[in-house]
Amino acid sequence: MPRASPEDHILISLAIKRLGKFVDLEHIKEKVSRDAGRKFSDEEMRKLLSSLIKKNMVAERNGEYAITEEGRTYFEKRWRQIREELNPDYLKVYRARRYYPHVVDTLLEFLRDRWVSVFRLFTGRAWLQRKIGPNYIRIRSAEDVKKWIDIHGIDFVPYIHGIGRDRPDWLVIDLDAGKNVSPRDVKRVVETTHEILSEYGIEPALKFSGSRGFQLWAQFKDHELPRGYSPKRLRSERRGKNMFSFYADIVRFVESRVSERCPSLTTSDTAKKETRADKVLFDASIIKPMGDVRAPYSMHFKTGLISMPLKLGELSRFKPEQADPESVAVRYRERGNEFILKPADGGKLFKDVVEWCKI
Repeated sequence: MPRASPEDHILISLAIKRLGKFVDLEHIKEKVSRDAGRKFSDEEMRKLLSSLIKKNMVAERNGEYAITEEGRTYFEKRWRQIREELNPDYLKVYRARRYYPHVVDTLLEFLRDRWVSVFRLFTGRAWLQRKIGPNYIRIRSAEDVKKWIDIHGIDFVPYIHGIGRDRPDWLVIDLDAGKNVSPRDVKRVVETTHEILSEYGIEPALKFSGSRGFQLWAQFKDHELPRGYSPKRLRSERRGKNMFSFYADIVRFVESRVSERCPSLTTSDTAKKETRADKVLFDASIIKPMGDVRAPYSMHFKTGLISMPLKLGELSRFKPEQADPESVAVRYRERGNEFILKPADGGKLFKDVVEWCKI
């Protein structure tokens, strides 16, 4: 396997910067010394940079340095040969910069008109940022997405309700696989969940979480809180009678139906994490005011994989590596947005949920 050279570490440290961004010698030396595993003197670093300047891969201006277009072109080929030796968090940021322009128009459909949290990734540390100063984050344009990537924001997590709205915009059934659950059993739960929703006339959109789980999203036609609804009584919390409680109870109701067809394989109880390593969690806890969920086509900050939409018929053959950013970008160019939410009439489902909550 080819080994990453100090020059490679220089190039990735510059390639994750915005176009035309110049940085000083000390900044480059610090990053390269860390990633190459040894300290470099100023003289050594100047020689390395001088070599890259002669190859037209780096430009110098007033004692500061930036990668050139030729350097970016070279590195786009080079990183594939040495990816295992590069700073993995830098590589995610680099790949996010290359990936998001392909899907940004669809991504924005799930970010606009609502607050958004952003995972920012630094070496060995991820930070979920919810606010800029006193204000919650809003993302309105492709330029806004680009600005976040410039400061290492790679994972976009919108709130499930629009600004000022007192109800979720989406029913999100988040299926979180315990560490001991096989991929085959996870897929069985996804298929069964999809089947149950379909029986109620609901055609959910399916996507990979970007890690071990999957999500099914649905959207309903305008509706009021169903008559006779009272929140399901839970040991762990006191609950108000509102749309958020109702949508969370839909998730719990669906889990109860799935458990009849997949015995001992699912739970909706988030209270005891240690007891659900061998179960798939239907996580209703995200359905609340200020609850958030990873957007379709967003990159997962831990894995670097994309929260990629899937057709149900693809699920049995799906492998996480298919959610590699480049593969998803190619698929998007060929197919466009595949995460389509068709507003459904939830009347029959709502009626059964109301009755179930009384039990």
